Amino acid sequence: MCHNAGMTAPDESNENNADSGGMKAPARGSWNWGVLGGYIGTLIGALGWVIGFAVVCLATGNTDILARIIAPATAVSLGLAFFVILCSDMAIKKYGAGPMFFLALYGGLAWAMGLLLLLFNHWIAVIINESPRMMRTMQNMNAVYQTDDLWAVILLVAGTVLLGIFTVLVLKDSARN
Repeated sequence: MCHNAGMTAPDESNENNADSGGMKAPARGSWNWGVLGGYIGTLIGALGWVIGFAVVCLATGNTDILARIIAPATAVSLGLAFFVILCSDMAIKKYGAGPMFFLALYGGLAWAMGLLLLLFNHWIAVIINESPRMMRTMQNMNAVYQTDDLWAVILLVAGTVLLGIFTVLVLKDSARN
């Protein structure tokens, strides 16, 4: 068995993960650095916009805007990161790194990004627009801090459909066992 990536060798049986292309989650109790990297990457990715916004606010002296949003924005971003981690972690532990994992991962990511876009449009953009100084800073940077809600709705619908398909397949699998 290949222990470095949590995969089974091609000649080994993998009866619990028939649709995962020979890959399976590592045995309980063993450590997988790839999983840890995925967790850290998800957290950093979810907090990336908060970090970037904080740098811009600190560099331009717009700390009043930063003080208003840093705690709730961090909490929302962490919550969405944990949602994506839960979706993908459940899939990889139960089904391996196959189609079910990607269904859960992309569904969770699309849904989280759609929610973040709505929050940007109706919370962050409103705060930025209330401050002429911050609005000027964002315009001078050619930053896009507000989009059409259509993009958020498309992402939310896509994420909901993918997670819905994932849920139906998991429930069917559970009913068989």
